[in-house]
Amino acid sequence: MLGLGCSTFGGSKSKKTALRAMEDAFALGVNYFDVARSYGYGQAESIVGAFIRDKRDQVTLTSKFGIAPPKPFLFMPQVKGAVRFAKQLAPGITQQLIQTYSSKRVTRPTITPRLAIETMETSLRELKTDYLDFYLLHDCPFENAAQEDIAAALNKAKDKGMVRAWGAACENPNDLPKFFKNNPPFDVLQFPYEINSEWVGKQITPPPTKVLFSVMSKSSGMEEPTVQFFNDLFINQLVPDLIQNLPEAWLYIAAQEFDKGVILCSMTQRTHIERNLAIVNAPSISQTALTAMKKKLLSRTTARTSVANQWRVSGA
Repeated sequence: MLGLGCSTFGGSKSKKTALRAMEDAFALGVNYFDVARSYGYGQAESIVGAFIRDKRDQVTLTSKFGIAPPKPFLFMPQVKGAVRFAKQLAPGITQQLIQTYSSKRVTRPTITPRLAIETMETSLRELKTDYLDFYLLHDCPFENAAQEDIAAALNKAKDKGMVRAWGAACENPNDLPKFFKNNPPFDVLQFPYEINSEWVGKQITPPPTKVLFSVMSKSSGMEEPTVQFFNDLFINQLVPDLIQNLPEAWLYIAAQEFDKGVILCSMTQRTHIERNLAIVNAPSISQTALTAMKKKLLSRTTARTSVANQWRVSGA
């Protein structure tokens, strides 16, 4: 299943752009929306809430807690407008600046049962709903996420119908072995896609709902190959022009490797949503062909890394 990541809503993407993206996604069949209390300077939830108001029973809604949004500051609207304009001029550079700036302004309060419930209540008000489908601890170490008092509070909220399921979003791949041990306390696990990671298809008992993110960023900063490179991919011979760039190629591989769950993509243009849906729902190819495709992509990554290392050694 393809889900819409809403991390840019209210931040680098305006409310108008965000609402249009959700409308297009929903019309095309995407009904999973992922947001967090900290997204969009704390405004993303209210934007998503405005959209789902008359569609609540038709969508699956996830929010996260554990990272507080930055406090409002003087000239905040002007700063966000300047960031959006700069992002149009230099997407790669400004995205790094946005992430650096955002990481300095957000805070990570101590995870407590009270914080979990109070933040949930705030999210419910912002989203204009009386329940969440999924509620996740946001980029939280396993030891904190698995606290018995946190689990007790969230299970109590679950019994009250405030949340259908709860879990954790792990952003550090090195922590995944802890999260994927058998009998975890979580109903849901959200984690980044890593090339050659065993966790994409990992089965544990009881099986949690798995959500992948950062799938299409694996080729970030890489120079795109020629058109012939993509024409030679076996899947493009089955479905002509299905994959036209490296991010789309990794999305196809991830969708083939993923046993069951949701793949999140941050999509605001209708054409991108259409293409990503086509890729996720594309026919399967044999394991041999998939391995060959992955090897071909990895060879580009290796070559690119090698060139970068030579550049560093030369002192250029």
